[in-house]
Amino acid sequence: MKPIIGITAEVKEDGNYFMPPVYGKAIIQAGGIPVLIPVIPEKDIDELAKQIDGLFVTGGEDIDPSYYNSEPHIHLGRITPKLDQLEFTLIQKMLELDKPYIGVCRGLHMLNVVTGGTLYQSIHSQRKEPVMQHLQIAIRTHRSHPVKVDKESRLYELLQEDEFKVNSFHHQALNAVGENLRVVARATDGIIECVESTKHNFVFGFQWHPEEFAVDGDDASKRVFEAYIQAALKQKG
Repeated sequence: MKPIIGITAEVKEDGNYFMPPVYGKAIIQAGGIPVLIPVIPEKDIDELAKQIDGLFVTGGEDIDPSYYNSEPHIHLGRITPKLDQLEFTLIQKMLELDKPYIGVCRGLHMLNVVTGGTLYQSIHSQRKEPVMQHLQIAIRTHRSHPVKVDKESRLYELLQEDEFKVNSFHHQALNAVGENLRVVARATDGIIECVESTKHNFVFGFQWHPEEFAVDGDDASKRVFEAYIQAALKQKG
């Protein structure tokens, strides 16, 4: 029996959904069944959370800063209110149920916001410290900058690496960190690159895109998704 993993998708201006195939491929490769989650009525989100065995929130547009009590910065990008509402509520439900969660890029940001954290709406104009290029102009499997991983973390147990390079496609980043989240990886300029929950069984947020590396054959990244699927399988009972 394989676990069902719900994956959120970007919502375009014309109302169409967009999800690069790599997200589903990473789940299939690790032994799960991916299912795309469209925007659904809020009253149905609780039932959806009960039906899926894990949630994968993908990259995408910026998050409405009202979710973390901030006003829109001049460099805030496009927001998608209906997707914000879906993901915010669904992540809350999944955390309440202690079901496995992986969030990448926007998925990290939304996890942080749901748990009471805040974001830099633009790291290049809001952060006082110098910032390297985090929106790389290269193929998605290119590793553009290094990160350092806390050796006393679950992430390190999975990766068995404490320093390596990652891909990078963002202009926002975590500022204040949410409740029960622990920073376990940072870029050399201090930008938070990964958090893990101190309360839940399997909850990770990545600033980089490990699904790209997993599908490309990277063993360390594949272990993350294999552990995720195993955690979802246990949820399935």
